[in-house]
Parts: sequence; C-alpha cells; structure tokens
Amino acid sequence: MAENNEVHRSNATFNWLKRFCIEKTTNTNINIESMFNGESAISAWKSAEAILHVDTKTLTQMIAKSYQLEVAKPPTNIPEELLHYVSLKVAREYGIFPIGYSDGLLTVASSHPFDTDMEAMVGFLTTLHVNSILASPELIAQWTELFYQEQMLSENDIIIKSQQLNTLTKRNEPDSSNSAIVKIVSEMLLEAFIFKASDIHIEPFQNGGIVRYRIDGMLRIISELPAQIFIPIIQRIKALARLNLAKKMVPQDGSVSLELKGQDVDLRVSTLPVKGGEKVVIRLLVKSVVNKLDEIGLQQQELDAFKNLLQSSEGIFVITGPTGSGKTSTLYAALKELNTPEKCLVTVEDPIEYEIEGIAQVNINPHQNLTFSSALRSILRQDPDVILMGEVRDEETAEITFRAAITGHFVMTTLHTSDAITTISRLVGLGVSRPIIADSLKGVAAQRLIRKLCPSCSLNGPLASDTHGKRFQSIFPNINIMSPSGCDECDHTGYKGRVPLFEIITIDYQLADAIRAGESASRLREIAAQSGARSLYKVALETVSKGLTSAEEINRVLGQSFWKECIKNITQPQHSGNKNN
Repeated sequence: MAENNEVHRSNATFNWLKRFCIEKTTNTNINIESMFNGESAISAWKSAEAILHVDTKTLTQMIAKSYQLEVAKPPTNIPEELLHYVSLKVAREYGIFPIGYSDGLLTVASSHPFDTDMEAMVGFLTTLHVNSILASPELIAQWTELFYQEQMLSENDIIIKSQQLNTLTKRNEPDSSNSAIVKIVSEMLLEAFIFKASDIHIEPFQNGGIVRYRIDGMLRIISELPAQIFIPIIQRIKALARLNLAKKMVPQDGSVSLELKGQDVDLRVSTLPVKGGEKVVIRLLVKSVVNKLDEIGLQQQELDAFKNLLQSSEGIFVITGPTGSGKTSTLYAALKELNTPEKCLVTVEDPIEYEIEGIAQVNINPHQNLTFSSALRSILRQDPDVILMGEVRDEETAEITFRAAITGHFVMTTLHTSDAITTISRLVGLGVSRPIIADSLKGVAAQRLIRKLCPSCSLNGPLASDTHGKRFQSIFPNINIMSPSGCDECDHTGYKGRVPLFEIITIDYQLADAIRAGESASRLREIAAQSGARSLYKVALETVSKGLTSAEEINRVLGQSFWKECIKNITQPQHSGNKNN
C-alpha cells in the first residue's frame, strides 16, 4: 500500500516535468507518456534528460529559465539547527533540503518547486512560510547524505539516568517505549539542547499548545501543538520529572538527569495551572559548561579586579542581578579558579545547578529541615576555606553568612538588587549592621547578560531602522558601532552567544569608612568611581565600542538608565568608550 501511494504521488508530482518535455522536444517518435509512468524524482529527471538530450545541469538551467525559478547554490555550511526544521524523514519523503531561514520564511531546495502538498506539510510542521527553489534530485540526495549524517533520533541520543525513573515511567505509561508522544518529547529535548536553549516553555494556546525556546536570553516560538497531543506531552514530561500526573490544579516542581548526545544534562521541571490547562517550563542545565573565569567574557579591567578579590582569605563577596543574569555561572567560574587541593570548598544551593569535582555541594531540602541557615551552621564546623551560598534570602541567613565571613572564611553569595552599590542598603535592610558590612564586605558586583553580535554577519554603522543605534551615534560620533544583520550561522537573529556586563567594586578603606558612616548610595558610587570602579554604563559603552554588541541590545538590557548616563556624560569626551575605539 505504501509503495502504491508513493507511485501515485510521484505521478501527480512530476506531471509538470512531463509537460515541459512535450513542449521542448522536437522528436515526435518518443513515447513520453510511457517514459514518465510511475517514476521517482531521480528517474523522472533522468527521463527528461534522455528526452531532451541534456545533462542534469543544463536541464536545471532550462527549467529555471522557463519557469523563472531561482536555482539553489551548493550549501557550504548548514547549521544543525536548520536541519531540525525539516526532519530527515520529511526531507526524504518530499525530496527536499533546507537551505536557509529568515524572518519566518524557510527556504528549501526541491526537484519539484510546485509541490503545494510539500509546502503545506512543512509549513504545518514548522509554523513557517515555505519558499521552494530549484535543485536536481541527485544534488538534493547528495546534500541530504552529507549534512544530515543520519540525524534521526537514536536510542543513544537520550539516556534517562535513573533506573527508578524508568520503572516509574513504565508504570504510568504502558507501552511508552513505542509511543509517538515519547518520541516527540525526546526530539524536543534534543532539539533544545542542540539550539543551546536554556529553557523550554510549553503552554496552552488556541485550543492546543505552543512551544518556545529561550535562546541567548530571548524566547523564540518553535512550534504549535495540536490539541490532541498537547495534554499527552505534558503528562509525559511530568512522568519524566517524577511529578504527580493526577494533580493538575497545583504547581509542582521536579527534576530528571539525562544524557543528551553524550553530555550530562539536568532538567528542572516546573508546572503551573493556568487558563486552558497547565504550563510547563523546563530548564536545561548542561553540566559540562562550567567555564574558566578567563573564558566567560569579562572585560579585562573587571577580570583583573575580580581575580585580585578572589585572593581574599576571609570576608564576603556579593554578586547581584535579576534572575537569569548569569550570577551563578560567574560564581561557578570563580569556584573553578579557587578549586585546588590545598583548599576546602563547600557550596549550599537550591538546587545544585552544576557539579564540580573536588567541591562539597549541599542541596537544600526544607522538607528535611535542611535550610540555608542550618546547612551553613553545620558547614562552619567542617573547616571550610571557601563557601558559596546560593542566595541570602532572609535575616537569619544574612546573619550567619556574615558571621562566617568575619571568622576566617571567604564567602560568596548572591542578592537581587539593581546595581552593585545598592547591595549595601539591601544588606542593611536584612538586619546586618553597617560596621559589620564595612568590616567584612570585600567586594560587590552587578551583572547583566547581553547578546553578542554574530561575527559572520555584523555590519558597520547603524541600520536605517535602528533608532537606538542612530541615537548612540549622535551622542558618540567618534565611536564606530556595529549592527545585527542575520545569517544562517545565527538563525537570522544577528546575534550568537552572550557575554556578561560586569560591574565590580572592591571595598577599600575609604569605601569601608563611608559605609560605616552611613553615606548615601550616590556618595558611595562617587567614591567607588574615584577608586577606578566602572559602572555598568561604562562597561556597556566599551562593549559597544569594541563591536561586541549593538546599541539596540544595550537598550534592551539596561533601558533608559543607559541613556540617562549618556546624557549626563555627554560633555566628557574622555569616556572609556572613546578611549577604546
């Protein structure tokens, strides 16, 4: 039955090529009808070549000229992400190859550029508009063989690490090993991993669901889920994370450890009852991505200041920033810098995000009365040199954290504040006295993550539609800025990867005295600047001047605070941005 369907589809597909041959040939002795009876794509093109006495390249040019079609150029670098828009199965079934993607338009090479069935199916699967350009079936087969490299999901691509989980899954989902839902979820996780997504959002939407990936800090719509598979997908994910499948009206949190293409990945799964059903967010934590401090992208001045601060044998370092600003990743990089056999390093986290060999890591468990404060009390009896506290959340944790800092331990932790200096008033609000802050605080930092311009397609100067770039250029005409363009390398976003904007202030004697005296935040900023500390504004200015990011991206991350600083400093031409230009 499958073969008959394929033959029928092939006949319908290549009627246009048969008509083309009838129009172009002058040999009336050839029975063209019989030569096109039940042909595959390659055979149909071979028949056309024989009828017209031309080679494949010439036939391609003839067809393109006759129908005013664009001819596909041989691809040289197809990102793996692009291959996931069109699966290997779909590519083979329809004889197509994905060439590029831009602004919601997916371009595919096809030996039948009039295949509306293909365009409708691929459009449905990808939620993109599809544009067909011409290529011979032989070339498409070669490209498919070369670039896909059998990209089909194999049993070794995703390995669930827990035997208990496998048992649980089988109990909840009989025959799950053969389920199409299991495969859909597995392919979703694998695709998000390949896209380097930090999170997957699955939520009810228009009688079905929508899937979005957070890539480089920005959410992108990946696909829409039909209503009939949305709930089974949610159930499958809940089963993976060992959540209660029956509870749909209460939030739940769970986790599962996987191996994706040979790399260990932890999934943190959160469910939330919303209008229309449940929303699920999956955070992907790749355990192998803990970078060295030199590799995370800090500007040299801030990197040197941070490294000097890490030489402290006691005291406390606090890094601030909103959720998702990379604070934990920076602290892990610092731990990696400090991790030597001569030192005892301990972390207290909720949850443990990355595992580092040689470091004792404590996972908070409130149900067992293992809280930040109780864990820290026990850790102080374990003779640690360096302690990482995941976050100072309340007065009790703040008190014991600073007690550890003034009794011969170096402590690193995080807070949620708008900038580095605001940390002081936040700590005072948590009940820590100013004298203790002045005596124990070694440094404070603020961090944001910005997208880097794609090195393959960034352009000189602001684009015509870039109001932020033009505004920046008018304020700093001597700084040559770069702008995002978009190419296959960056999935046509203009950006690829992220780097931190990092403001760090070392607490010297002058700042410590000012903190002890209760000076205002603005006065503390002035003293920090006089000591050489650079604000987020100045670091951002240097980042733009070096062509690492765009004014548009700085506006997205820092907003009006950046432009206020620009106006305030417009009369000062000795900016770090000008200096580094």
